[in-house]
Amino acid sequence: MLSDYFRYEAEISRIHLVPLLLRHGAVSRTARVLDVGCGYGGTLLALKESLPDLRAEGLDVDAAMVAQGQERLGEAATLIHADFFSWSGGPFDLVLLRDVLEHIRRPEEALVRAATLLTPGGFLFVSFAPFFGPFGGHQHNTSGPCSYLPWIQILPEAWLRRILRVSSNAYKQKHELEEDLESVLRTRLTLRGFRRAADAAGLRLCHQAAYLSRPDYRIKFGLPSIRLPLLPGIAELLATGVEALMRKSTTLSGKAHCAGADVGPAQTQTRSQRR
Repeated sequence: MLSDYFRYEAEISRIHLVPLLLRHGAVSRTARVLDVGCGYGGTLLALKESLPDLRAEGLDVDAAMVAQGQERLGEAATLIHADFFSWSGGPFDLVLLRDVLEHIRRPEEALVRAATLLTPGGFLFVSFAPFFGPFGGHQHNTSGPCSYLPWIQILPEAWLRRILRVSSNAYKQKHELEEDLESVLRTRLTLRGFRRAADAAGLRLCHQAAYLSRPDYRIKFGLPSIRLPLLPGIAELLATGVEALMRKSTTLSGKAHCAGADVGPAQTQTRSQRR
């Protein structure tokens, strides 16, 4: 288990995210990339290692993380302390929303905002924990025996606050974890809600995967990555994490070509519609 969050960000990106993006043609040698909620910017470092000419920018509301991350990144990437909804920049060939959307009170508006920052045909990558999944309340980031209990986030909120104890862990301080828990309980992002929001934002799925054991659990807990079938209800209730790579529509019909498209059986569009 890596105790350095910057190294954790970089390592999970090296072993999972960067290969996924390259496999689906979502990032190129000269692409301009924005990582929203970038933390210390470790993901941008991993991208620059694979594509040195790539232009990398990160955005985060935590000024301390931005300052510390910029010091470690040097000239590899530019980190910016700003609010995603009010910041003006772009356009970008790829925008990343990694484990961010479930913390935003208005996930629908966040996807629309991300789409406006994309170039025509640009890509958006999103990962999140569905609220009704085993640990959709992020209780695994709390302390004590109740942190190991799945689905307790469906309990009345007053009960949940009584049984969960929050303290600092290897990655975040107590106040950061308290804010994370509060935002997840407020947003309650479901897989179904995410799909509706993505469609409303004019985004088309190129790749979607649900995990019983998320790829980052390999680093956090030493567990192998285990995928789930994208069948109605199964991913919503059993997934500890979902990832989606989407592309901004380039035609009036809403069609967008996705290299190596892989959306699973749960996607409602036909193969001809996705092309």
